[in-house]
Amino acid sequence: MTDFLTRFETHFKANFLQDLTDTLAQAQGEKVYVCAFGTDSDFGTLFLAVNTEESLARHIADMKQKDLCGTEADEIYYRWGCSEYQYGGNTHLNGISNILQEIDNAYDYKDRIIEIIVQVVRDTDEAVFRQYGQSKTDIVFFVSMTDDDEAEQLENETVVQMTEAELAASFLKRYEQEE
Repeated sequence: MTDFLTRFETHFKANFLQDLTDTLAQAQGEKVYVCAFGTDSDFGTLFLAVNTEESLARHIADMKQKDLCGTEADEIYYRWGCSEYQYGGNTHLNGISNILQEIDNAYDYKDRIIEIIVQVVRDTDEAVFRQYGQSKTDIVFFVSMTDDDEAEQLENETVVQMTEAELAASFLKRYEQEE
């Protein structure tokens, strides 16, 4: 493993658990349904985004009041668009962007970066979630690119690697409702 990947893995492992527990504590009393890792098409940033059923309902109500949500497609976007999530915006993972930007070609390592993220999520003990009244098996996990036409493909590939099979299958059909 390269020095860059070793630093990334060390930083990610060290900060994900703390960020996750901080975010679950913020969302305590609400039902977390999604935990996403957002990046850009260059893999030069990384952020954690978490949403709850309750925060989604509040956000949709607010968007409807502003006349920015009037269709089922809008509601699907607010449910699955990680840039719309209400929790996780200010986390230690934001600092990992410094590591990603220190190298000119972080994108060249994207497959290995994703493998690290996937493995850390898989290795995270259910007890961490239970401590905050959540269940890991009830949460959809995925990686997304916020500015890329290939975001949906990346989301679909990663959701099946990190999420319980039934939830992942449902996620893969999320846009079929629009048709």
